[in-house]
Amino acid sequence: MLVYHLPGTFETREDHLDLLWEAGATGLEERAGLIRAYFDEETELPDAIRDGEWRQEADQDWLAEFKANLRPVQAGRVTIVPPWLRAEIPATQVGLVIEPGMAFGTGHHATTRMAVEALSDLNLDGQTILDVGTGSGVLAIAGALLGAEYALGVDIDPITIPIAEENARDNAVPEGRTAFMVGTLGDDLPGDVVADGVFDVLVANLYAELHDLLVGAYVGHLRPGGPLILTGILTGKLPLVQGALDREGFTDVQVRTDGEWALVTARAGE
Repeated sequence: MLVYHLPGTFETREDHLDLLWEAGATGLEERAGLIRAYFDEETELPDAIRDGEWRQEADQDWLAEFKANLRPVQAGRVTIVPPWLRAEIPATQVGLVIEPGMAFGTGHHATTRMAVEALSDLNLDGQTILDVGTGSGVLAIAGALLGAEYALGVDIDPITIPIAEENARDNAVPEGRTAFMVGTLGDDLPGDVVADGVFDVLVANLYAELHDLLVGAYVGHLRPGGPLILTGILTGKLPLVQGALDREGFTDVQVRTDGEWALVTARAGE
């Protein structure tokens, strides 16, 4: 099979993924700091993605290999597994079953795992959660399973919403405890549970530049003193996010890192 190896990750080269699809890629995979784009034949590529390398590789059953290598992920009080590893959830852990698919958020990426760990550190009983950039819904669902009264997931990509809803059903989240919608923080949020659009906890798995742009909106949707959990941040972009939080009056700013990725927690100003 013909594989184009492009340096980077889905997050760092998000703007280039569409170029690969438009060039004729039949599939994309992120592995070990590379984007692997599968093609039926070598083709002319746009200048923005010419820093990669074409390689001819032996045919493999990538799906079988992927499933064989996927292991449970422990993230605080939560263990995240694909459906075929459901039996491996320890009895003492909250199980979160996520079907790997097109939407990010299986729990195996450091950004998602750290965010679930941060939620696990909180007492969420009776709390409301806003999950910005919900993707597969993993963070909203984790919050509900950890005791939150209500978790709303918002994403600009309509393809993620039915996936998130299906994941909530697969995890037997009681009806009304989670909801998912296409939109942004500039849209009207459903008011049946959180009438004023202000939540007890806000978690966002986005990249640093978006956090910088949205931090003012985070303030408007988070109760005073409420926990803010930001992930999807490359360590080199930490100053941008920390500066934005300082600008908007957030306090108790703390940073966790895992390799090149960082998670930032803070509390909204009183």
